[in-house]
Amino acid sequence: MTYSVPGSVRTHLVSSSYLGSVDSPFVRTKAVIDQMKGWEIMTAVTNGTEYLRENSETFLPLEPREDYAAYLARVNRSVFSPYTQRLIRAAAGLILRKPISVEGDPYWTEVFNKNVDGCGSDVDEYARRQAICALTYGHCHTLVDFPAPTDARTLAEERALNRRPYWIEVEPKNIYGWRLDRDSNYGSLIQVRIAEKAVVPDGDFGEKVYDQVRVIEPGRYRVYRQDEQEKQLQGSAAYPGSYDQTTTAGGQYEIVEQGSYGLEDIPLITVYANKVETMCSRPPLLDIAYLNLAHFQRQADLIHSLHIASQPMLVMEGWDDQTKDMAISVNYAMATQPGNKVYYVEPASSAFEAQSAEVQELQQQMSSLGISTLSQQKHVAESADARRLDRIDTNSMLAMVSMDLESGLQKSYNLAANYLGIEPPEVKISRDFDLQRLIGQDITAMGQLFENEIIDRGEFREMLVQGEILPKAAESGDGVKVGEQ
Repeated sequence: MTYSVPGSVRTHLVSSSYLGSVDSPFVRTKAVIDQMKGWEIMTAVTNGTEYLRENSETFLPLEPREDYAAYLARVNRSVFSPYTQRLIRAAAGLILRKPISVEGDPYWTEVFNKNVDGCGSDVDEYARRQAICALTYGHCHTLVDFPAPTDARTLAEERALNRRPYWIEVEPKNIYGWRLDRDSNYGSLIQVRIAEKAVVPDGDFGEKVYDQVRVIEPGRYRVYRQDEQEKQLQGSAAYPGSYDQTTTAGGQYEIVEQGSYGLEDIPLITVYANKVETMCSRPPLLDIAYLNLAHFQRQADLIHSLHIASQPMLVMEGWDDQTKDMAISVNYAMATQPGNKVYYVEPASSAFEAQSAEVQELQQQMSSLGISTLSQQKHVAESADARRLDRIDTNSMLAMVSMDLESGLQKSYNLAANYLGIEPPEVKISRDFDLQRLIGQDITAMGQLFENEIIDRGEFREMLVQGEILPKAAESGDGVKVGEQ
């Protein structure tokens, strides 16, 4: 069965505005624009009902000859089921269901890990946001930034002033372009452009918003800012696909900040969930997102049909069209002339059954693509071999994201350590993605096996460790006793 999904998500507005020959820091490169369609789809399914209603003409198109007031009523009745968003959060939860291990100088665990981004986020919270971003868009970035130099001359003085490196989350859609070294150090970044918003107080209560781009190259950076834009921060944001580069490229801009830093490489770390090439990826859950949007459309059609069917049309045969002051209510009776007929007309229930079957089929398709596996639910009956293959595929994807996230965190720590002048810590993320925690009955049964000497003390402890009842640390010389955990 074929379903209509939004294949043209206003990408014509993006692609047609590509100005590759314009020498402006505010123009996106073709490599970025080619990825925007997938990002826009993922943005829609992760922002939910309100976002889809605001952009309804893209995701819930106006039908031919449909009255616009009736269309808006249909849109406001539509509800989006966040399957994709739940899947992303479930996957991120499995990847980081155990705390990240950071071993090394006490400074990392006692100071840095408690506030890695300068906004109060600990390392586990920050890593979770990174995992969600990578699973949503295909990749994400961390910019390791450093405070501007001060008069402090020693590391101790810098620490006393709480001046230290911090991590900045950068979504892929905020990267306007990059350049790679194709000669001496193939594949390394030699330039990256990052879009920013500068919010400056204006008077006692107002604000001015500036669009600016930070251009970072090895050892130096520049910040370009466009002409002043006064914006009201209330209301909805413009649909991403409606961004027109012709307006941006034609504006005036100036350098408002520039400087240098003591690193040979650009301090931008990229974590991939589905890498295509450097700085390019494909959202790993894009196929499910398309199904989720198709489910939204079919469910909206079903809700609309049920709304119409719940209000059957009254038909009166033989009545004069000029009849006035007629009331239809449960408290009134109607008398008719001989030959006149009064009856209601309503759609057949078979049409709703077909629509409902389509909605159910889409739900089954989404489940078969991994939702049931990640959420630990069995939505459909399937063989043990099918479940095993699903688990292997799921764990493979989770392991790939986990390894890249671990590598990204390690590189971020290395850059921070380079600034601080201390050894970086060793970062480890657990690869155990299965929820196997034992319940009371399981523990009692294994305890009975231990007491009956069917299993020895080491086997009993290993079972408790695997069931996440006991820690992995080596136990003391005391014996294991059931019920003391």
